[in-house]
Amino acid sequence: MTVVEIDRKTPVLHKAQFGCLRHTYTINVARGCEFLCVYCYARGYPNAPPPGEVLLYKNLPEKLSAELDNPRVRTKVTWVSFNTATDCFQTHPAVQDITFEAMKKLLEKSVGFSFLTKGRVPERFIKLFSGHPERIHPTVCLVSARSGYQELFEPQAASPSERLGNIDRLQAAGLKVNVRVDPIIPFITDDRESILDLCKALAARGIKKLTLSYLHIRPAILEQLSQELPRTQFVLLKGCFGNRPWKGSTNFIQSRLAAPGIRKSGYDRFKAIAKDFGITPLICACKNPDLEGQICSTISNRNHPEKVPEQLSLFQD
Repeated sequence: MTVVEIDRKTPVLHKAQFGCLRHTYTINVARGCEFLCVYCYARGYPNAPPPGEVLLYKNLPEKLSAELDNPRVRTKVTWVSFNTATDCFQTHPAVQDITFEAMKKLLEKSVGFSFLTKGRVPERFIKLFSGHPERIHPTVCLVSARSGYQELFEPQAASPSERLGNIDRLQAAGLKVNVRVDPIIPFITDDRESILDLCKALAARGIKKLTLSYLHIRPAILEQLSQELPRTQFVLLKGCFGNRPWKGSTNFIQSRLAAPGIRKSGYDRFKAIAKDFGITPLICACKNPDLEGQICSTISNRNHPEKVPEQLSLFQD
């Protein structure tokens, strides 16, 4: 991976305009990600760098400080979500340094934050978080406890054991850890044995809730999958989406959901198995507008998940 340091020209803090994060302030420390997940929608953005390159905002901590020192901004910002288009915990030291400084500055200003990661959280972050457990909501993304899935779909991300280790270390530091099973891959990670293995590993760590969502595709994602998956897996996966029209008003946001029957039967299977482990699955409603679901973001509702209004869907026309 090559990290190219650039200056951020636009404001660091900006409001998301989609799903459960709608109107929440977000920060992206970079464009691009070393993990190269084959299903990653951010890789299809028009301004995404080529695979193997990450554009790191070297001036982000300074710009963040200036924005938080502005009274008009500071009074509006009480919570921030990290990285809607990259990952905080890529392995490159420069990416971690910028992330650490940004998180530290937020905590110094008494601003809480959440993050979702498929990486390994380094120890210096765990130490930083331990002093502010009430201000930090970590989410570990883990779709399968089996390494074969990770090697095929998330080739450079942390291993399942490393992500389970994140849960252990974050909980030991006093943080409440959320777990997101997203994206579930039909016929690959939603069979009974895969779900059993995952629930068993999470229940052993005291996890009581999971947020679930199946893979959705966009035109660029479909192209990625065709190039980066073995043909057998690609053909099987493509068939799960049929030939229904793309949803969305522009090519950039067009999306297609897996068939409702596939998703519903998979969610029902998760619910039945998870119940035996004392785990409650929550269906991400912004990615499942045609099914009953819940608010999945710890920002939108950090205490009591509730039904998501229709306008929060990622798949509006």
